[in-house]
Amino acid sequence: MILFFSSAALVLILDQISKHIVASSMELGSSIPVIKGVFELTYIRNTGAAWGILEDKQLLLQIFTALLMAGIVIYAVVSRKKMTRCELLSLGLILGGGLGNFVSRVIYGYVVDFFNIQIMPVFNVADIGITVGCAILVIVTLLSAKTEKPDGQ
Repeated sequence: MILFFSSAALVLILDQISKHIVASSMELGSSIPVIKGVFELTYIRNTGAAWGILEDKQLLLQIFTALLMAGIVIYAVVSRKKMTRCELLSLGLILGGGLGNFVSRVIYGYVVDFFNIQIMPVFNVADIGITVGCAILVIVTLLSAKTEKPDGQ
């Protein structure tokens, strides 16, 4: 469980620090080129979820996120003895990312996004935690499904 909670805490802390640095050192809407034409740091405020869906539906997003995060914690605590370290890590990353964006929505009514790779929507550290956590969970699930033997063998 230490891995689960420490990975969640790490993502949450890094997310909140990075959002604070961006919001306090950049003008809203401004960009700093990192790799010209490919990657920039761009300060935006996202009042929706991924890709701006459910824009300005903060209460709905807050309730949904709180329920989902509570479900992840309950599942991890109840199932911890059956879960691998990779599964616990993946759920911790998802939890930390979800909490990072949840805290921002509750306090400010929006999420600070700033990583701007030209071929995708602008995102933040919490989004990275969620995405990497989901990717690890999918890979672990696919690999474990391949190694399981069908019933009767």
